[in-house]
Amino acid sequence: MEEVRVIPLKDVSQYKEVVEITMEAWGLSDYYETVPPHLLKAAADNGGVVLAAYRGSEMAGFVFGFLGMEEGRLYHYSHQLAVRTKYRGRGVALKLKLAQRDYVLKQGLDLIMWTYDPHMGRNARFNFAKLGVIARRFYENYYGILTDELNRGMPTDRFKVEWWIKSARVLNRIRGLTKAPSYDEVKDAAREVVKTRLNNAGIRSVARVNLRAEDELLLVEVPGDLEDLKSKSLRAAIDWKLRLRPVFKHYLSRGYVVVEFITLREGGERRNFYLLWRTPLTRVLRDERLWK
Repeated sequence: MEEVRVIPLKDVSQYKEVVEITMEAWGLSDYYETVPPHLLKAAADNGGVVLAAYRGSEMAGFVFGFLGMEEGRLYHYSHQLAVRTKYRGRGVALKLKLAQRDYVLKQGLDLIMWTYDPHMGRNARFNFAKLGVIARRFYENYYGILTDELNRGMPTDRFKVEWWIKSARVLNRIRGLTKAPSYDEVKDAAREVVKTRLNNAGIRSVARVNLRAEDELLLVEVPGDLEDLKSKSLRAAIDWKLRLRPVFKHYLSRGYVVVEFITLREGGERRNFYLLWRTPLTRVLRDERLWK
């Protein structure tokens, strides 16, 4: 593939192309849930950033964010990232996030945050395994009802992830020096707090959850492929979200940090798990780990 270059956008006509990519990526039929070009420009001119990845003269994707503040700390909030369908799986998203990191570092900041659906394995793998994010916050139905193809009919439950862009953890991940552990590497050290079952139709569901665990490491199972599950049974997909809500709320409120996303191949089935660790944030950011 021709080399992809990432540049900041300034021209209003370029922002209109961002809207077009937004509509393609989220399967929108109108502009109602897009960020308008005038707001993209206003954000970019006032401390935010809109970066686009180009292959030749074609915009392949973009990332958009703005300044946020929490408890007196300035950070960058990354609101949207999207890549055209034909360029997915080619490293464009990673190039955009690394360019965003460079831009934010030049602003003198050390933290980027964003939300995503914790049940979407593809996004979880990218966020944790490639970038080295962590999560300490979970929100029920964060955006309310959305009408795009990705979210239609589903509650918009979200993790708010933290990307500590100067930390040893992040540097090791983006340089490829560390990787997510395998299921076998953590199964003896961590307690599984979500038990699931597979029915005759091949649909896995939550059988029971444990909200009484005190172990230092926990494993929380999430759907192996949410999009595939939705196509088979929207009700089953929604049930996963509803059953996992108390799990995430309970353990994150008790000092656990989501530190890894792990995929297990079992026969022809993919199973996904989050690894939670009850420990101070400083240990996580130093890239310490309890597993081998």
